[in-house]
Amino acid sequence: MTITNDKELFEYIRNIDTGNIPVLSQLLEKYNFSYITYKEFLNLYVCKNNLLIIDARSEKEYNESHVYNALNFPVFSDPERHNVGLIYKKYSQKAALYLAIQYADPKINELRNFLFKNNAQKNNIIVYCWRGGGRSKYLSKMITDCGYMPLIIRGGFKSFRRTVYDYFYTQDFPYDLIEITGSTGTGKTELLKSISNDFPIIDLEDSAKHYSSLFGFIPYKIKNILPVQNQSAFENNIYSSIMENRKIFYNHSCYIVESESKKIGDFLIPENLYKEINSAKSIKLECGIENRVKRIKENYFGVNNEGIAEIEKIFKLKERYFRKELSNKIYEYLLIELIKGNIDCFSETMLLQIYDKKYKDKGKEPLLIINSDDIRIAASDLKDFLNYFFPIVSHQ
Repeated sequence: MTITNDKELFEYIRNIDTGNIPVLSQLLEKYNFSYITYKEFLNLYVCKNNLLIIDARSEKEYNESHVYNALNFPVFSDPERHNVGLIYKKYSQKAALYLAIQYADPKINELRNFLFKNNAQKNNIIVYCWRGGGRSKYLSKMITDCGYMPLIIRGGFKSFRRTVYDYFYTQDFPYDLIEITGSTGTGKTELLKSISNDFPIIDLEDSAKHYSSLFGFIPYKIKNILPVQNQSAFENNIYSSIMENRKIFYNHSCYIVESESKKIGDFLIPENLYKEINSAKSIKLECGIENRVKRIKENYFGVNNEGIAEIEKIFKLKERYFRKELSNKIYEYLLIELIKGNIDCFSETMLLQIYDKKYKDKGKEPLLIINSDDIRIAASDLKDFLNYFFPIVSHQ
């Protein structure tokens, strides 16, 4: 069935006899679906590894944000979802259901392959859509027809969002934190990632897909990583990261986090988390300017200077700001150096003349100062310290 515009859609529907089409509840009456709340799902997620979590929403909805580790099997594609919604609003509920079935049923072989590919026979299958309604039920019907017994998350993705909001805005943050501080380029993010297999971390920049500066989107863009769509998706990412770490480090009550200002790119760090970061004990990184410049080049310019065009674009777009921060003379000099491809000079000057001056030490007395010229040695030093420190801060 190929429909290219709304006119063709309504012409197609007008030729259908919808009088004998049953309502959805009648179609599904022989199926005895099992439901779980999001809280029950979370307990399963933390305690079990054999879960196949399926998001029944459209590609756009899934790409904006989804439950951590969920795979997308859209009952309707984005255009199909538009068409079903349009017929529901402008024509009739029965006609919309008929159209929905025409879109969903031909996907049964694709679904069988999807389930086989993702080892459905060895996993507990969890299904959700936006509100735990028609799409999750119909996909569960199709999965049942394939010989499996799925569970449906009651309230769907909306219940996940409500849980995330409550977690960050209606209660105190439930874990202790240790904050990794240090000037730009000292390797805070790199160090955080290097200990992630040994200690629970909260990677706020990865959750935002942004390095928390005017140029902060560039490291992700040059790697073709899609941007985070909105504040809700940012919060969902942080929450999912915490839950994933909880799954691995169930007995730890202290997370390691990089020092951040209140805002990362366009997104605000949730209130209770930011408050906990500001009051957390800290570990400070220090390293030489040569290694800081090297990290900036790797992160922002890429292996083959893929980021230089974006850097130049932002540097020109924010000309007034940079002239104010640097002076007219330094700005014009750096622009020439950037155009010439002299990124060492550009990076070092930006670090010394802007970022070091804007970096505000929070006045904390660090528990430890680590030299991060060699990130491997720094990671080893940090792990040794944390192995000693965790029993002190843990609530075990």
